[in-house]
Amino acid sequence: MGASCTRVARGPGIVLVILDTVRADHLGVYGYARDTSPHLDRLAAEGERFEEAYSQAPWTLPAVATILTGQPPHVHGASRGQRGLHPIRPETPTLAERLRGSGYRTAAIVNVVFCSSESGLDRGFERFDYQGSDATNVGTRNAEATTDAALDWLRGLKRGEPFFLVVHYFDAHLTYDPPPPYDTLYEPDATGRIATGFGSFRQVRQIADGTLRLTDRQKESLRARYDGEIRYVDEQFGRLRRGLEDLALWDRSLVLVVSDHGEELWDHGGFEHGHTHYRELIRIPLILRRPGAPSGLVHEERVRQTDIAPTVLEFAFPERAPDLPGKVLGGGGARFSVAEGSLWAGDLASVRAQGGTLIRNRSTGTWEFFGAEDPGETRNLWSADLPAAGELAEVLNALPPSRIGEPGGWTPSQEQIERLRSLGYIR
Repeated sequence: MGASCTRVARGPGIVLVILDTVRADHLGVYGYARDTSPHLDRLAAEGERFEEAYSQAPWTLPAVATILTGQPPHVHGASRGQRGLHPIRPETPTLAERLRGSGYRTAAIVNVVFCSSESGLDRGFERFDYQGSDATNVGTRNAEATTDAALDWLRGLKRGEPFFLVVHYFDAHLTYDPPPPYDTLYEPDATGRIATGFGSFRQVRQIADGTLRLTDRQKESLRARYDGEIRYVDEQFGRLRRGLEDLALWDRSLVLVVSDHGEELWDHGGFEHGHTHYRELIRIPLILRRPGAPSGLVHEERVRQTDIAPTVLEFAFPERAPDLPGKVLGGGGARFSVAEGSLWAGDLASVRAQGGTLIRNRSTGTWEFFGAEDPGETRNLWSADLPAAGELAEVLNALPPSRIGEPGGWTPSQEQIERLRSLGYIR
């Protein structure tokens, strides 16, 4: 459909882009040396970038549930149980429910089993387009097909209809196998390159238990592939933008880009995600463009995924103040940012504040404290006698326990179990 046929005046739009497994420091706008994100960098130059944005969980289900409800994991309840998964609690409203109930058209294009309808994330979406991507992002739906689906839905909107669209790009998750030319964009020398398709469940577990050791060249090859995935997703985000511009929707829409969590690339000796609360997994990119707002703003204050829903709702309904714990982005930072849960390491909880970071493993009773002068979180200074650590310990002690030990309320189907296994999430 040509631009001449589709340029019409429309009402306010909200586009929420979720980048699965993208860590902030691998984007150019956050200082990365490789040119992985020219389109996202452009968005930041035209809008606002948040330097200290944090996830509320190191894996997809609770993190995306926080983004789409505005509630922390212990409130929305989406997490893992002893024998299954917990969906969002029925009494917790989603962003889509709030918006659709007020006349917004709503759609989500999502690509991982944790975002299936059983998770409760579908509530409020008139179109919930879920396809469970396999681990290679080749056999099911990659970023290009995801963008196609999003643009197809946008073209069906009527003149003046307000809309809420969620676009979930899964490609930066293992395995890192972007299509050409992104597969070799950052490693033109094939010598020592790691094999295509590396990153199976078995290989991830072997890396974790030390039975598989990669050479420095192989690790660098994986980093190059990961960066190639990010550049591929960035290119498709640029295509999504062009589609919105052709439909005369871009200038009228709030556009927010955020990651669910990061990825460890041996920062603390490990690989992948879901297993720690260190900075490489919890710090996330967050870029926002509001129509008519100043451009090129850089915010240094601490913000969280819980701040996304209030920001969206303030744009949609300026006169309303929903009862959510977060703040509107750009209106001042949060004193604390708390993350909860894990996939591999038991009942983790962490809190970040001006004085540093405190991580508690409630399964083992161990603590780690990293001072503000140690942003890489490499020197554990834990002592209950440290004033800064003691203050943060009070925050974590006030959290209710996670649901890891509880039986699950959502038992994945056999097909979903196989997909989770292919993604490395279950044994």
